[in-house]
Amino acid sequence: MKTRTPLTFDQATLKAVSYIGRKEKLLRLVEIANRRSERYYESLLAPWESLQIFFRMIRAWVAGKYCAPADSILMVVAGVIYFASPFDLIPDALPVFGLMDDAAVIGCVARANLKAISNFRKWEILFSGDFPFARH
Repeated sequence: MKTRTPLTFDQATLKAVSYIGRKEKLLRLVEIANRRSERYYESLLAPWESLQIFFRMIRAWVAGKYCAPADSILMVVAGVIYFASPFDLIPDALPVFGLMDDAAVIGCVARANLKAISNFRKWEILFSGDFPFARH
């Protein structure tokens, strides 16, 4: 029987490079990870919002509506790849512990990209029609 090597964040980053130029593949990844995040919502309370921001940022970037720094997009995609992989450093099948590494990676990616995330959130508020003071 072939044993699988756990996915590391460095490996996820290398894998992310192949997703950047392939919009359909990237959108499929976001959908898979989004379904996974909904299933594990309670286990991901703290990083869940960051993960949702990652999904929206990737979708806006793929649609050509938002321009983010390439290194930020690469890290965000790598974080989503790591989260979507059930077989990473701590396999997700292990109750409680399985998502701890995923949550840590999401948190680290978010902290490393605070400025890019903040800029994206400002862009969302200003250009999505959800501006709190907008007249309807």
